[in-house]
Amino acid sequence: MLLKIPILPMCWFLIQPHLAAKFCVKKYVNGKWITKGDCGGQERLSALQKQLKIRAAVEMEKKRIADRKWTVFQRRKRGNVDFFRGWDDYVNGFGNQDGDFWLGLETMHQMTKGGNMELKIKMIKRDGIYWVAKYSSFRIGPGSDMYRLQVSGYSGNATEDRFSYNNNHQFSTKDADHDAVSGRNCAYDHEGAWWYYPDECSGSSLNGNFNKTFPEGVWWWSSYREEVLLRFSEMKFRKRP
Repeated sequence: MLLKIPILPMCWFLIQPHLAAKFCVKKYVNGKWITKGDCGGQERLSALQKQLKIRAAVEMEKKRIADRKWTVFQRRKRGNVDFFRGWDDYVNGFGNQDGDFWLGLETMHQMTKGGNMELKIKMIKRDGIYWVAKYSSFRIGPGSDMYRLQVSGYSGNATEDRFSYNNNHQFSTKDADHDAVSGRNCAYDHEGAWWYYPDECSGSSLNGNFNKTFPEGVWWWSSYREEVLLRFSEMKFRKRP
């Protein structure tokens, strides 16, 4: 009598090579591969490890760049957008993001309310001199507090820090007077909108009338006690390093 050899299970295993993966265990622990079973050999393993390291580095760099991306919320460069607007416009935003525009106070609040933000202000004087004012801390409060400004930690070449003068002040527009100056509306007098400093509404005014001079124009108060008129301004924030 011929013996019957059970070859089916053996053949079944041979034609299902992907099931051999259950005999390969790979773990990447503390920068090293730990393997059990047949995982394709050391050469294949080294190549895979290199690919994974490169992929992890790329993803980490993408995240770092995304987390540190600047958000521009104010720009003046052409003077073709009217900034002498009411409260609702400043809350919601207006203009063209490729040109003169204002992002909107509510959006700014939502993006900065968690803190850990830094601010950069770029300016070009009408004589062509380039200024930068940086602040290591920047946040906009909620609408219930009239989008109060919190800013500190100045550095830069703008001769003097003039935006910190506006720290802890509420935002004002021509139809919503929240400045601390008694008997006048700084936004109306300066044809703009801002976190006005109560000393004669001074300090800085980057949302004024682009085509006028002081006090209605776009200006930054200098260290030599006079206004400096600007032909360009850009304000932006991002997460701190």
